[in-house]
Amino acid sequence: MADGPFREAARRIAIGGKDYISMSVLSDRARSHGWWRNVVEYGPWRGPGETRVGPPTPEAVHGIAKLFGTTPGRVSEMIAADWYGVEKNSEFSARVKKLAPNIDLLDDADAELVEQLIRRLLANRESAG
Repeated sequence: MADGPFREAARRIAIGGKDYISMSVLSDRARSHGWWRNVVEYGPWRGPGETRVGPPTPEAVHGIAKLFGTTPGRVSEMIAADWYGVEKNSEFSARVKKLAPNIDLLDDADAELVEQLIRRLLANRESAG
């Protein structure tokens, strides 16, 4: 079974050089370092031995959003997907879902710049291939 979006985001942060204590601190101690370790190494609901890795509480969502660099709404969607198997019905990839909340925060001029950059990168890719 493929990793869900929450575990994948946590793994990217851990692989990117943050230890589990840093993840706890950078999420405003939304969850303990042991919880982060269990999520990354075992995944939702599973843990070493008899340990269960339960979902974050609603109060933890803002701190996790800060750590993940996304919105609380996106974190809630990620929790629903990983722990409960519920995904928002969408034809968009996980990559687009990750970027969308941040793009929506941009003003119109910056969003247009991002769109132009994407078009340029795609044009370069097509001409190279």
